[in-house]
Amino acid sequence: MRCAAKFSKPVSYLIAFLVTFLTLGGFAFADTEIRLFKIKIDGKPAGEMTMNITKAEDGTITTSIDTELLVNAYLVFTYRYSFHGKEVWKDGSLLKIESSTNDNGTKYSMLAVKEGPGMRVRVNNQEKISRGEAWATTFWCLPDPAKRKGVIPLIDAESGKDVDGNLQFQGQQQTSIAGQNVNVNKYKVFSKSNTDLWFDGTDRIVKQSWLEDGHKVEVEMANLKRN
Repeated sequence: MRCAAKFSKPVSYLIAFLVTFLTLGGFAFADTEIRLFKIKIDGKPAGEMTMNITKAEDGTITTSIDTELLVNAYLVFTYRYSFHGKEVWKDGSLLKIESSTNDNGTKYSMLAVKEGPGMRVRVNNQEKISRGEAWATTFWCLPDPAKRKGVIPLIDAESGKDVDGNLQFQGQQQTSIAGQNVNVNKYKVFSKSNTDLWFDGTDRIVKQSWLEDGHKVEVEMANLKRN
């Protein structure tokens, strides 16, 4: 017979109260995960991306993405890229996206906030009203199933530009991610830059690949932590 802890009744009542209190919202605990991605260009290590995803008790999801990239070519060419962005989603809708980008010296500062049926977008102090219900080109999660067919409005996470895309499901695969064999769903986005996307069972990104100026870029999850 296993040894088990035995509590007096007052202590048992206290434990039951605390469990109920915490479960029903005495404190609002967020569900958080951190995904670390390795970036390769033409098969060579080039940088990292960190994705911090937090789901609040009311269903709001906040995702922060930080990317740092450095490419040295033949000791005569250096390319640097950094991206720092944050998205706020609720009930499958993008409520807010903000980012700062340095693309080898070309800088963007972008903020887009849902306003009525559209979004108010400000890029480098230039404002416009853009389309609502857009999917950000970070592609960190799949759009709502009802929004995956036909033309999908995209918002460029760097420049805030409106882009049209089409999403095609290409089947389920088993692949090695972060040292484990997992089942993933592969999709392809057809847009100005066609992108292959792999999502796990939570509809969150684990891998993406595309061509940039003739160079193959691969972003693959290397580690996952949950709190």
